[in-house]
Amino acid sequence: MVGGALVVRGAFAHIGMAKRLVHDLKYRGLVGRVTALAPTMATNLPADAAVLVPVPRSVVRRLQLGIDPGLELALAVSGLTGLPVGRDLAPPLWRARHAGKGRDRRAPVRFTARRPSRSGTVIVDDVVTTGATLVAAHRALGPGVIGAITATSAGV
Repeated sequence: MVGGALVVRGAFAHIGMAKRLVHDLKYRGLVGRVTALAPTMATNLPADAAVLVPVPRSVVRRLQLGIDPGLELALAVSGLTGLPVGRDLAPPLWRARHAGKGRDRRAPVRFTARRPSRSGTVIVDDVVTTGATLVAAHRALGPGVIGAITATSAGV
């Protein structure tokens, strides 16, 4: 649980092969890596899940790297479960990178919801470290959020 209210289920620990798969997806644009991650993510969905909302990558990073990992993972989980993907969070134009930084050195994360969350919303992201990104997404979306799933978990 992060932020005192959001249940987060990581499919794998952020080590070894799972860490490599996420890295390949995020930084090498190897979209095929989602096929190894999505099935276990799908098993972590709450029973009352109704819609998958990916954490969007900033516009600048998506243009630089050509991929939005949260969206790719949400689409893969959707393909396995039939749940719709809602792009309910607007991507920030730019956000400081958090990779490799401690909690005290990370800039605050903020999102804007395009619409309030629907009942049964599950947030989807690639990795949870401190939980700050997922808490910010939950805060923006509102009370319809019932949980979050990630490909990997590092330290939460």
